[in-house]
Amino acid sequence: MLRRYIAQYERLSDEDEAEQALRRSRDDAQRAADRAREAQGVAEAATRAKAAFMATMSRELCTPLEAIVRLAESLRPEDVVTIAEGAHSAGEIGALAAHMRDLIGDVLELTRIEAGEAALVQEDCNLDAVIGASLSAIDARAQAKGVNLNFCPSATRIRSDSRRLRRIVDDVLMHALSATPAGGDIAIEVFEERAGGLMLSVIDGGGGMTPAEVDGALQPVGAAPPVEGRADTRQLSLALAKAFIELQGGRFFLESVPGAGTAACIYLPPQSVRRSA
Repeated sequence: MLRRYIAQYERLSDEDEAEQALRRSRDDAQRAADRAREAQGVAEAATRAKAAFMATMSRELCTPLEAIVRLAESLRPEDVVTIAEGAHSAGEIGALAAHMRDLIGDVLELTRIEAGEAALVQEDCNLDAVIGASLSAIDARAQAKGVNLNFCPSATRIRSDSRRLRRIVDDVLMHALSATPAGGDIAIEVFEERAGGLMLSVIDGGGGMTPAEVDGALQPVGAAPPVEGRADTRQLSLALAKAFIELQGGRFFLESVPGAGTAACIYLPPQSVRRSA
């Protein structure tokens, strides 16, 4: 009798262990299926984002290209144009072609960074000179719009890719100028942190952004507010700025409050800061 009970107990134990093992296998299979679905969802989202990005970039490129074609057709020998009209059309063609060149260059630069093939050309440079050159480039537009540019030189020297840093400051200032209404102010602030890093902030006088708009503005494709009708171009330049600053070991981010303007912040790590005079 006792042996029969023992055998029955062992059989029940074996069945219980088998059932537990089966449940574990089912749970593992379910988790694997969930991970596979999640990975598939991420891959499909990435594919959709890339497709949307290419579509928007195609539109950005086609718009100036179509204008170039129209302007070029207006310069045909059979069309009567004055020298002034011809010079104006030629100038517009040059500006549109330069815009297309910059767009294509930005896309290629971002692609190289994502592929890990971008190389920084770092050198000692005067940060005031970089900022001053960018301010000079937009000064006429700022005056025409009635926007005040405020900057106090810091006499700081840094080690950075000065060409790319100048491009980033150019883009950030253009975005700030577009967002700031007539009679408003744009402030450029530079200060060294106690830990040795450096923060460069460009603060506009615009209407600010929501948290969702801030997140979208730093993606090549996202929901950023339009700037001069070129929301996608804006997002591309900001995404490129973020990528290059991070490549240098720094951070690029936006701080904004709806109704209170936006600050575009560039943080450079201590190893990029040389000295303050």
